[in-house]
Amino acid sequence: MNLINLIGKIKDVNKGQIYNIFSTEGMLRIIAWYVTPIFYYTKCSANIVSLIALLIGILSSFTLILFGKEFIFYGILIFILSIIVDHCDGNIARLLNKPTFFGRFMDGLFDIVVLISVQAALIYILIMDESISTGPGVLIISLISLASTPIQHLIYDRYSAYARWISEEHALTIAPTLRKEVSFAFVDVLNDLQIIFLLLMAFFDIFIFIYFLINLISSIILISFHLRYAHKYMNVYAHNHREKHLQKNK
Repeated sequence: MNLINLIGKIKDVNKGQIYNIFSTEGMLRIIAWYVTPIFYYTKCSANIVSLIALLIGILSSFTLILFGKEFIFYGILIFILSIIVDHCDGNIARLLNKPTFFGRFMDGLFDIVVLISVQAALIYILIMDESISTGPGVLIISLISLASTPIQHLIYDRYSAYARWISEEHALTIAPTLRKEVSFAFVDVLNDLQIIFLLLMAFFDIFIFIYFLINLISSIILISFHLRYAHKYMNVYAHNHREKHLQKNK
């Protein structure tokens, strides 16, 4: 398959994906359309691409930790590259018609590892670089923001898992994602600002704190959304599966 036809096919297999093409995530996904052929022609599986994205993300963290504030712009560029490559694994899976739940599981896990490692590296710079003046309030908010990242993803994953479980058990149709329930336009704007401030923090120290503040606000909004809709949709009877299992084994 030649390059032009391949890119056309990549666009076709992504038609059902939900994202805002005018957001930074949407733009990075579109860039990934033109990076994906590299992995397609080198016969990389989707899981290998996920692993490559993980390694690039870890490289970003090590760049930030080892070289500090002077190389923060390059560390963030490497992080953005890992996001682009991360979008390529889904393209490969859909192109080869080989999407798996294991692939999705590992991809999501790797995403969290990369994001937390980059955020932890930025906090390391805040603590260790004496040229950055930070009071205890800045550091505390940054640490809370860091902690909110895995909590937000944990709540999202639990909501998604329980939505599927309840739908199967009670013959309901609870969507595993809230994208069709509520507008994420404001959250998308916050995510856009995070990418912008990640790049700007190389020139102005204050943007490191602003990035963590926006990340915290975004996490609080997403956690609130999922808790609200969990209360709305999940107040249904939960069968005693342990009791059923014991009865089957009698």
